[in-house]
Amino acid sequence: MIFKHTNLYKQFGNLTIMKEKYSKISPTAIFCARMRAKQKIPFSKEIISIIDTKFKDLVEDLPDYGDTLSSKSDFIPFIEGRYYSLNDALSNINNAFIVEIASGLSSRSLEFSNKKNIIYLETELKGLIELKRKILTEIINQKKMNVKNLFFMGINPLERKDIDKIGKLYLEKGRGKKLIIIHEGLLMYFDKNEKKIFRDNLKYLFKTYSKEGLWLTSDLSRMKKKKDDVLGKENIRDKISKITKREFDYFESEEETKKFLKDGGFESEIISNEKVIRGLIDKKSLQSNKDAILDSSRGYRVWRMGLS
Repeated sequence: MIFKHTNLYKQFGNLTIMKEKYSKISPTAIFCARMRAKQKIPFSKEIISIIDTKFKDLVEDLPDYGDTLSSKSDFIPFIEGRYYSLNDALSNINNAFIVEIASGLSSRSLEFSNKKNIIYLETELKGLIELKRKILTEIINQKKMNVKNLFFMGINPLERKDIDKIGKLYLEKGRGKKLIIIHEGLLMYFDKNEKKIFRDNLKYLFKTYSKEGLWLTSDLSRMKKKKDDVLGKENIRDKISKITKREFDYFESEEETKKFLKDGGFESEIISNEKVIRGLIDKKSLQSNKDAILDSSRGYRVWRMGLS
C-alpha cells in the first residue's frame, strides 16, 4: 500500500478497516520501490526519480534500510524474485482483464497494459491511487507510450461494495476477457479474519461476474518462520512490523494454506518458478550459490486459484 496511515479506523465487529485518510508514503512501499529500481525492473528507476524530485515531501524512508539497499547479495532479493515469478505466471495469458490489488509503487501495469488484448486495472486505497496515476501518467508522456487500456480505482479490498466496483468495470470494459486478480506483498498484513474476508470477497467477485476468473499471488508461498530458522541478512520482517504496527501473519504450511483455500471454495496449484530463477542466476552470475537460491525461491512461487 502506498501511504502510511494515520491512527484513524472504523470498527466492524472484530475487523479493523483503515479509514480513507493518509499522510506520507509508507517506508515499506518506498523500500520496495527502491529495491525494484536497484534491480533494474522496468520503469522502476523512473518511478523513484519522479517521487524524489516531485513528491519528496511525501517520502519517509527508513534509515535502517540503507544497508540493505546498498549491499551486494549472493542471493536474488525476495522483491525481485516474486516480481518476475508473478510476471512469468501472467506471461502466457492472453485476452485478459488484470486487476492488481494494493499495487503500491509497482511498475507492472506499464509492462502489461501496452500488450495486445490486455486491460489493466490498478487499485489502491481511496485517495492514494491519484498519486500513482500522476506518476505513471508522467512516465507514459515522457516515453510517448501508447497506453490506452490502463485504469485506476480507489478501493478497500475488504469492502464488498468496492469488490462490486471492480466487477462492474470488468463488465463495462472487459466482458469476455479472462478476469485475473493479482497481488504481491499484501496478505501478510491481514490477520486471519481479514484473510477470510478477502478470500470470500474474491469468491463473490468470481461467482458474480466471471466464474472462470483466476487469482494469482506469491503471497501464499511465504510461510511462518520457525524458531530455529536462520534469518537471512536481508530479513526485515521485524523492522517492517514495528513501522506498520501490524504483526505479519503467515500460514504454517502448504497444507494449511490449501485447506484455507478449499474451505473458501477454491482449487489451487503452485506454479514452478525454477525456469525464471535459473535465468536470474545466469544473468547475475550466481551459479556458485545456485542450490541455496533455488531452495529460497520456493518462498515466492505463485499460487494459481480458481473456483472449485
